[in-house]
Amino acid sequence: MASTIRMKRSAIATKVPTPAQLDLGELAINTRDGKLFLKRADGSEEIIEVGARWGAFTAHAAGSSLTFRYNGTDVMTLDGAGNLTLLGDVTAFGSL
Repeated sequence: MASTIRMKRSAIATKVPTPAQLDLGELAINTRDGKLFLKRADGSEEIIEVGARWGAFTAHAAGSSLTFRYNGTDVMTLDGAGNLTLLGDVTAFGSL
C-alpha cells in the first residue's frame, strides 16, 4: 500500500514559516514561489531556504530552448541548434 507524505505548505507569495511552525527535520514548501524551507539544528533554530546559499539558479525549457536564470533574471540560453547566448557581463578564462 502506498503512503502519501505531505509537507506543510503555503501558496502565498514570499511567505516563510516561523521557527515555531516547524519541528527539526520537518520541511515546508511555498508552492507559489517554488521554495523549500527547513529549521536549522545548530542551536539558532533559524528557518533557511533549501538550496538558496548561492541564490536561486533555475533552468526553464520552452520549445527547443533551455534558459538558465539566476534570481529570476535570464543569464544564458541554449537553443536547439546548440548556440549558447550569454547575457550581462561575461568573464572568460583559458586559451583558444
